[in-house]
Amino acid sequence: MYLMFVDESGTHGHDAHAFVLGGLALHENDAAQLQSVLDELVIKHLGRVPVNLEEYELHANEMRNAKKPKGSAQGRTRIWATVPRHTRLTLLEEAYASLATFTPATPEEEPWLFGVVLDRRFRTSSSPLQRERFAYEVLLNKFDVMLKRLRVDDDQPNRGLVIHDRRVVAEADIQSWVTEWRAAAGDVGQLRNLADVPLFTDSRATRLLQAADLVTYALYRRYATTPDTRYFDLLWPRFHRDRDGTIHGLVHYTPSFGQGMCTCEACTARTP
Repeated sequence: MYLMFVDESGTHGHDAHAFVLGGLALHENDAAQLQSVLDELVIKHLGRVPVNLEEYELHANEMRNAKKPKGSAQGRTRIWATVPRHTRLTLLEEAYASLATFTPATPEEEPWLFGVVLDRRFRTSSSPLQRERFAYEVLLNKFDVMLKRLRVDDDQPNRGLVIHDRRVVAEADIQSWVTEWRAAAGDVGQLRNLADVPLFTDSRATRLLQAADLVTYALYRRYATTPDTRYFDLLWPRFHRDRDGTIHGLVHYTPSFGQGMCTCEACTARTP
């Protein structure tokens, strides 16, 4: 079975330049190993094994921007604010490198990344919920197609299970959508290879959801008004693609989608 860990960005506020979904799909046989790799990275950079190791979550935005409350400001100090910035950034860089270079136990069961980026100018007449629904359908369809190709082309029958960071408000909606798409085709296609509806859990419970956060953050920064490709460049070769190099794992939707006007990596790869 392949597990896909999913996170999102751009759901809060009206100034987000895009809504982004990012996913890490890896075989169940590799889940414990990647979790261990990321745990060991945190321990190495902290210089000790803290009793509250799970509190040191690999959340890119917090690690880059953690600040202690100033003066008499109220509020709990974020745990990463107690770690020097240089240490945090070095750890973050190495975490991205670990995702980019992770070697599966079985070479044929390669881990893949997935992403859907909806520019805020894309389908402006749609509600935020409708945009999210579309992005989820595309992301899960790409995962489903990957599973189908493994079964048909490589004789590797696998089901897929999606595990998502907790989203109390949206969880019922997402599970309802997937139930519909498993029963019949939606706007993109029918989901035929998922074992069940997405499961939701606290990101503190697994480094693999935190890895999905790293993917999403890299995409969010890549497609910012002023792009920052530092982390994206490390991950780009790991987005799902066919043997001939055709990209399927990352889709960027702009108002001119499909017209060859965007020069980003994902759009250029789709241009004949």
